[in-house]
Amino acid sequence: MDMITKSAIVFGGIATVHFGLTMGFIVKDATKKYEEDCDYLMILGGNIIGAETPSRELVFRMKKAVEYLKIHPNTIAIPCGGCFREGQKKSEAQIIKEYLTAHGIEENRIFLEDKSTTTIENFRFALPIIKNISGKEINELNIGFLTSSYHIFRSTQIAKCSGLKTPKRVAAPTPDKAIFRYIREYFAFFAFVLDFLKK
Repeated sequence: MDMITKSAIVFGGIATVHFGLTMGFIVKDATKKYEEDCDYLMILGGNIIGAETPSRELVFRMKKAVEYLKIHPNTIAIPCGGCFREGQKKSEAQIIKEYLTAHGIEENRIFLEDKSTTTIENFRFALPIIKNISGKEINELNIGFLTSSYHIFRSTQIAKCSGLKTPKRVAAPTPDKAIFRYIREYFAFFAFVLDFLKK
């Protein structure tokens, strides 16, 4: 067996183990029923179809947000997500806000983060807004985020890298075709780790 073949086998083995471990963490977090109490709840945006139609995934997140905010009347909502796709007319955050208010959530409980284009930017841009609203440091508050269950693991790591020591989590159901979302999430997490290591 030549060196190239041996190297390929070793690399393949390492990649397989890495994939298995990471997917294990993703699935483990996805199967937990997170619904933790928080003062501020970031509602992470999702895909918009056409001008302003929320994807099925985003609808699931918005429904969960309404449910959570009605049970926790003192929680402030921070819808996240910008307007950056071709043909999109409203930001993800604005679409989320309109859904919340249409379903009985008071407008004075909602503050928008409407500039972000990624999950990393969701946290980067939302946390200063929360700090400004509250007049406190972020780790003096119970700050949480709401996202799809399959997205909890990566979002938690991003939250911690953004300065939240103990982020609270609220999980919305993962839509159908979950296996494809989990696989995509693995590669997204891998890209996040590589980007983090470059800094």
